[in-house]
Amino acid sequence: EQLSLLSRYRSLATTQQDGSFVSILVTHENPGLPPMIISLRAETEGLMPPLRYHWSLGNGTEWDGVEPPTQSYAPGHYNVVLTVTDTSGQVKKASVAIDSKSHGCGF
Repeated sequence: EQLSLLSRYRSLATTQQDGSFVSILVTHENPGLPPMIISLRAETEGLMPPLRYHWSLGNGTEWDGVEPPTQSYAPGHYNVVLTVTDTSGQVKKASVAIDSKSHGCGF
């Protein structure tokens, strides 16, 4: 029997005066177990399509699109930044910190 661990959370989304926002949906597929396996997805509201998405995934990887491939994070601290640009040139950003911890066994 296999136990599946899953944890989800969203980055804070600051709604602008015009009602628009950008946030990051984070799915942590193995909470508490290094390396952290993370899925990310952009969520937007109130921006004029088509939208361009650019991710800086904090581990040296850059990605363009709504949903980057699943990422593996070794123990350490990572800052993920999402930049969304709409057809009018309006730019919105969201970020989330990922803190991957080791087992702490001293090896």
